[in-house]
Amino acid sequence: MGIDRAKYLDADETKRLRLVTEAANIKDLQAGRVRWVVAWAVVDSALQTGLRVSELAKLTIGDVDFRRSALRVHRSKRRKSITETIPLSKELRSHLKAFIEWKKAVGQPTGKGSPLFVGKRGALTASGLMQLWKRAVAEAGLPRELSIHCARHTLAVALLKKSGNLRLVQKQLGHTSPTTTANIYADVTFEDQQAAVNGLYE
Repeated sequence: MGIDRAKYLDADETKRLRLVTEAANIKDLQAGRVRWVVAWAVVDSALQTGLRVSELAKLTIGDVDFRRSALRVHRSKRRKSITETIPLSKELRSHLKAFIEWKKAVGQPTGKGSPLFVGKRGALTASGLMQLWKRAVAEAGLPRELSIHCARHTLAVALLKKSGNLRLVQKQLGHTSPTTTANIYADVTFEDQQAAVNGLYE
């Protein structure tokens, strides 16, 4: 089946989304505003972990293990709630550390059970996270159909391209069956197809 090109960001789109969102974050940090500081943390976390939006919404301060560079993820598998641990990249570890320090500085709760992502009305729900993502996508001038779930596909495509290890992708995404991962991602990417057809008859 493969992954539909419309459902993930290519390298240029990912870079643009990250640059634009981080730049807006810097401006808000300097101006004492909140929106883009949180939006950048959400966008970066989504793109670097591949978590489902429901899993992002459940994250607490205590789920971030800076000592082990790990993240505890609360997932639902076969109608059961389970907790799994995935690795944090050095870059995301550094970002989340600074983000939590910022949260403390602006008076947001930072106890272990406190939600990681907070808006004006409290912990951000899946819907609130989706809205922040949509604002970031719009700010970057990217196609509006790129939902926050596209971050999950983007991570999977990039991780498989880098590692060539389908099992690794399965573990990161939290798929119960390797067949699920293989059916979606064990295929050539659109970029590979495009590169192959370019200059075919030169």
